[in-house]
Amino acid sequence: MPALDSLDQSLAVEYTRIVLGMDELFRTANADDKEASFTREGLVPINLTTETPHAYKEWAHVRSDLDELQRRYLAVGDDVRRNYMQQQIGSLRSLADWSAGQPSTFRDKVRNFLYVNENPYTAREQSLLHEKLDAALTAKGYQGTLHAKVRAWEADRRVPAQQVESVLRELLAAAKQRVVQMMFPQMADVEVTPVVVCDVPYNAYCDYVGGKMYINGDLSYSYEALKHLVTHECFPGHTTHMRIRELGVAAGEIPLDAALVITNTASSSVFEGIADNGIDFIRWADTADDQIFAIYQKIRSISGMNAAHMIHSEQKPLEDVSAFLERFAFGEENWIASRLRFFQHFLRAPFIYSYWRGNEAVRAVYQRVPEADRKRFYQFLYTNMLSSDTVKQFV
Repeated sequence: MPALDSLDQSLAVEYTRIVLGMDELFRTANADDKEASFTREGLVPINLTTETPHAYKEWAHVRSDLDELQRRYLAVGDDVRRNYMQQQIGSLRSLADWSAGQPSTFRDKVRNFLYVNENPYTAREQSLLHEKLDAALTAKGYQGTLHAKVRAWEADRRVPAQQVESVLRELLAAAKQRVVQMMFPQMADVEVTPVVVCDVPYNAYCDYVGGKMYINGDLSYSYEALKHLVTHECFPGHTTHMRIRELGVAAGEIPLDAALVITNTASSSVFEGIADNGIDFIRWADTADDQIFAIYQKIRSISGMNAAHMIHSEQKPLEDVSAFLERFAFGEENWIASRLRFFQHFLRAPFIYSYWRGNEAVRAVYQRVPEADRKRFYQFLYTNMLSSDTVKQFV
């Protein structure tokens, strides 16, 4: 790996201090947020640094520091890094403006926080996905309406609630072994413990620092869903991504900002896109049921963008959004309730776009990279901070 640009190194430290100061200011202003799991995360869910935050009392000072930092980053030599930091700091500037009370539409937040396409999927695109899923389920022998086929497939593949933890342990071990063999041998000593939790606004969650993977016990899961969640949250998803970044920062090979995870910025989509494509990185989508679930999961991921857009841009009543999630994404009551909590959260609502927009951005590059060049691509992907635009600059 080439030596770090000394200017980049020093600017990354300043960037980290600014971001941590933003996080403290944001947490102070939103201490009474009712969604406890998101409140604990603030703007910076993961901080692996020991840097001291800048002390801010007002957002105007944050904006001034970010403007100066963004200007200075134009002098950094690595053009992919320079492009990324212009977008990433732009995201933080938009977050600071919004936090200071500047009006912003939902679509503006998606575009200006995440730097991704803010448009929902069209009715025709949704219909084509249903047709694709219907054909895959029919090929498996399922009959009746599409909803009947989905329910029958889910029932056939469902893991009993009392077995979820044990199945997760087996899947975590198998996924880690594949990561060690195919991608990153340095993951061999990393252990993750699955923990079932209830009354949370997510399906699963990676507690990197605590070495745990939380899973929502209020929901039911197919075997393929658990396989997807393991690869997304842990191997080769978030746990793996954070471990490689942490090791690189410690070795002085990666700028300090890689030791942070920041909510709702240009980095978010690639963070989620790596996780969503992880099952293919380790060549583990190897059955007809995996292929069915891949279409099913795409539908569910896209439904999140559309549902959030319905709530915040189209001002649709929640009853209509719930009906859409049941009709398009085959949602059951508990899943819909959990999703609505996510979509309605004042900070997390735009973030839902990170999943599918990140998935398609990372996948587009992965699919064009020759097999012989995949390991170099993984190094690029896991050791660089990237946006949906700059990940496409891999050559």
